Amino acid sequence: MTTPDRAPARRTLLVLMVPLMLVLFLANLDQTIVAAALPTIGRDLDSASGASWVVTAYLLTSAITTLILGKLGDMYGRKRVFQFSIAVFLAGSLLCGLAPGIGALIAFRALQGIGGGGLNSLVQAITGDLVPARRRAAWQALTGVVATLALVAGPLLGGAFAEGLSWRWIFWINLPIGVAALFTVAAKLHLPRPAAARGRVDYAGAALVAALTTTALLVTTWGGTTYSWTSPLVLGLLAATVLALLAYVRAERRAAEPLTPPRLFRSAVFDLAGLQFFLATLVLFVGMLYVPMFLETVQHATAFSAGLYVIPLLLGLVAAAMVSGPLIAKTGRYKIYPVLGSLLTGGAMYWLAQWDAHTAPFGLITPLVVAGAGLGLFVQVSLLAGQNAAAYDDLGAATGTLNFFKSLGGAVGAALFGAILAHALAHGAALAAFHTVFLWALPFMGAALVAALAMREKPLSEEMREVAAGEVEVPEY
Repeated sequence: MTTPDRAPARRTLLVLMVPLMLVLFLANLDQTIVAAALPTIGRDLDSASGASWVVTAYLLTSAITTLILGKLGDMYGRKRVFQFSIAVFLAGSLLCGLAPGIGALIAFRALQGIGGGGLNSLVQAITGDLVPARRRAAWQALTGVVATLALVAGPLLGGAFAEGLSWRWIFWINLPIGVAALFTVAAKLHLPRPAAARGRVDYAGAALVAALTTTALLVTTWGGTTYSWTSPLVLGLLAATVLALLAYVRAERRAAEPLTPPRLFRSAVFDLAGLQFFLATLVLFVGMLYVPMFLETVQHATAFSAGLYVIPLLLGLVAAAMVSGPLIAKTGRYKIYPVLGSLLTGGAMYWLAQWDAHTAPFGLITPLVVAGAGLGLFVQVSLLAGQNAAAYDDLGAATGTLNFFKSLGGAVGAALFGAILAHALAHGAALAAFHTVFLWALPFMGAALVAALAMREKPLSEEMREVAAGEVEVPEY
């Protein structure tokens, strides 16, 4: 049995951490590997307009189960819940590769997201169980490197599989790696099991937030495109969204251990940080999904070469986050960064809207790096400012809630801008349609700028300075 006082030997720890890193790699890879292959998937399954839901379904279910599976791990033991998460993720991956149509693929991606939601959070928690505090910083740095490599490798692998083999291998590649990790975890990972279940899971809140987000997304994607805004279906979905929201707020106020504790939202700083996280991830997915689609549709690039252009966006994001973190830790000031981030990202998205069939690689890469850098400033500051606005005892809950808004932003961005693209394609040429998509990112960055200017800068606590510098970990949720 592994306890903080009886940490595994270095060799044993290495054997345990390899499968954990593989699982972490798969969980992050799956967020970007689909991006470059979406046009191919849409053509193969005869549903270009529904392809964005392949991304949305995964992000939506994983956002909800991240919080639930982390809590179940606390209550019933992390090893069992981790094994369950891997098994569901692999089952979803297998079925996605076998999907006969777009509807089945979306449903199986939702199943895959249920498992995927537990992988990131449980890897971090298990690492905390295995590694003593004095050695944890090095392993946490490794997890950051693995996650970054996965995000960058995703578009490359997605494009390569779609072009050279089949888009179905995007999902099947998870199977050999995941099965090896699953058997290693079963045989080698030994963690203390709770003597009795601790706490409660907010199942009502999870069900209501799933209903709320799903109906809201259907309203935004179907309204004015597939169905008129005044159609009975859209009006019914809108009414269901309002009712689900009211029921969710009431359920969270009454829950003993709510999914998103209402007390966190009493802070205007936390509210604005959550909004910024949501908006930043929304616009990030516009770049990740629709830049490759533009290149394949308008410039007739291959899936592999189109996937290459997601990398500058991600590298700009990672670089900006890495640079701003130590600066914030040193000065304790952070308000200027999201202001700059909104201006950089907004300007870059306007630049993207000037692309045409003959734009040279330099003209493609430069605005993507700028957009990534701007979004990186948002991501870093939104998380730190939101955490800093919460009481230290609520730090884990605040982190989980902010990450929920992050995943929700990606889901909304994928679905909403897919609907915008479908509507624009139905009324004009492909080039003008993609220009419309990129220009629609500007109002969201305008809202992010207003939120950044409105946010009151609360000086970072000493604990949060250490978090920003990467010296200590955030308490788990």
